[in-house]
Amino acid sequence: MNTVTIIKKCLKGNAQAQQQLYEHYLPYVLTIVRRFGVEQAEQCDLVQDIFVAVFQGLERFDPNKGDLHHWIRGLAIHKTIAFQRKQQRLRAEELMISEQTSRTTTIDLSHFDAEYLLDLIAQLPAGARTVFNLYVVDGYSHEDIGKMLDISPVGSRSQLSRAKKLLREALETQKIKGHYGNI
Repeated sequence: MNTVTIIKKCLKGNAQAQQQLYEHYLPYVLTIVRRFGVEQAEQCDLVQDIFVAVFQGLERFDPNKGDLHHWIRGLAIHKTIAFQRKQQRLRAEELMISEQTSRTTTIDLSHFDAEYLLDLIAQLPAGARTVFNLYVVDGYSHEDIGKMLDISPVGSRSQLSRAKKLLREALETQKIKGHYGNI
């Protein structure tokens, strides 16, 4: 897929190029939406809103400043967070919990399938899940996360600590029970 050609065609209103762009990036955008724990019933609407924003903002995309994949990722993350705020899933009091120290445990994740791990992440409280995704999966710093979510970097670290603790506990429980997901 030649990105520059597809973008030019999309900007001219070429429905086939728009469909090609949509189909190419749909699985990726859907994965982002799922990772942030958007309920299945709401995923289609949010993905549609994200792609509307992609097509409306395509003229502002500059291929010399970065690739389309990362531009769409950033847009999808921001739209998903905005959607969750609108749905009142990110509450300030949840984001400002006190930081808890936790012991370090190593768990071999190779025994768990990806779908199971995604489901565990989706079950985290909204604030912890959002910070976990932004920090661990997307690579944002605590300072950047703080700006995006309007919390302090300490609050971001606290949520990350909470997410790791909850995931560790869930994985240890499955390890003790001998349940390792589908191998």
